Order: sequence, then C-alpha cells, then structure tokens
Amino acid sequence: MQTSVVEALKAAGLYKETGRIEEQMLKSILPNGEVREHKMAEIDYLDIKIFADELDIALKIQNPLVQGLFAKNAAGLVELMRVVNVETASGFKGAVGSGRQLDAILLRAEQFQDPDIFPIVPTFRTTWIRNITAAMAAAGPTVFIEDDTAAAAAGTELAMATTEGLALLGFANPAAALCVDAAQITYIAQAYNIQNLDFELANPFIGDSICELKQPLFIFPQETAAVNVKYYRAGVDELRPIGLWVKMAINLRALLTS
Repeated sequence: MQTSVVEALKAAGLYKETGRIEEQMLKSILPNGEVREHKMAEIDYLDIKIFADELDIALKIQNPLVQGLFAKNAAGLVELMRVVNVETASGFKGAVGSGRQLDAILLRAEQFQDPDIFPIVPTFRTTWIRNITAAMAAAGPTVFIEDDTAAAAAGTELAMATTEGLALLGFANPAAALCVDAAQITYIAQAYNIQNLDFELANPFIGDSICELKQPLFIFPQETAAVNVKYYRAGVDELRPIGLWVKMAINLRALLTS
C-alpha cells in the first residue's frame, strides 16, 4: 500500500520542481447523473511539490491507513487545490503563504459547527467526543457535519466560499464502545447512498478503526454538502472525518477555528 503523497504524485507525473500545468477542466457527476464542470487553474509544479511535501510531513505520525487514504487520493487533492486557485490566483505556498496564497490543513473538530447546539450561533465543536443519548439513537439520522452560518436551519449543508474547498476521504473512530454504524452524505442537495461504517471489523493491531468512503467527497468552491449518521445505541462516540481543507492563508490565522 502506498502511504506517501509525494510518491503517489511522482507516479502520476505531478511532482516536479520546474514547469507549469496549463488550465484544464474537471468534470464531476452528481448522484442524479448531472455533470458539473470545474475550471482548474494553471499552476506551477513547484506549488504541487510544496503541497505534497508538507502533507507528507503532516501525516508522518498518522495511522498508515490514513496515510494510504491521502496517497490514494493525492491527484484528486491536487485537482481540488487547483480549482480553489481559480479565484485566489496566487498559487499554493503552504506554511509560508500569506494573503490570498493557499495552504491546506487536516480536519479538526474546531472547524465545524457543534451539531448539538441549536439555534446555530455559530458555536464550533471543541472535541470530536460526543455524548449519544438514547433519544438520539432512536431518532434515526443525526446531523454530523452541517453549515455554521448564524440562523441556518439544523442540517443545512456546509457551504464553501469562493476561495476554499474541502476533501472528505473517510472516517476514524477511536471510541472504546462504538455507537455509530452508518453515514449518508448529501452533496448540493443530492443524497448519496448510505454507507456502513463497519468499525468493529477493523484490525485492532494497526491503530484506530478506519472506514474509507467508497467515493471521496470533494466540495469545490461555492458548493455545499452535509453528513448525517446513524447512532444505534447510547454512549460516548468519537467519530471524526479524515480529510483536509484548502483555504487562503489569510483565513488560517484564527487559532481557535481555523
């Protein structure tokens, strides 16, 4: 299993120190069969190299299965970054970027609205740990990722601005007693098929339980998506998404919520 983003992009011919990739178009297909097109900006290969080098560093201490998810989807992550760069037009400079230059950050709880707080203020999560009540387990679908706009209705899809994009590749769950067994994604108001989260089947000798999405979710600029999950019993759950958020450097300076 390939666990290096750098090596995956080398194999795809995208990891170079010189030259540029010309502007291209990317197509994505919604669950109803609708085809959407996204412009991918012209970009220096050196920017892709910076992206890959820094992502491998960020993933160095992660579970090898998590590393493998990012390596498997490395080319798609570059495409996401290039789509975001259409509006920012300043390239990807990573940790030393500033202003409209792009950087990417792995997903963490504080970036997302707390789904147990309503009405939405917004109030961001402080942890992935979530107390699941018997009522939540009996209620059916429960919001996991939603919009963080003030006064948004519960379960409203998370919206990307024109200068950001998000990739969701799978889920991890280090809870001692698991409470969740399925997830459903909605993308631009289109519901995807339910996917089982078979964490109980994971090998306990290789780290936290990991479930890969059958198809990665890329939320491009000005698109929306949400995640609902099914809790089947009360307890303390620790479900967390695996992925990254591409943003302008100027929007990665708020320590509490970036």
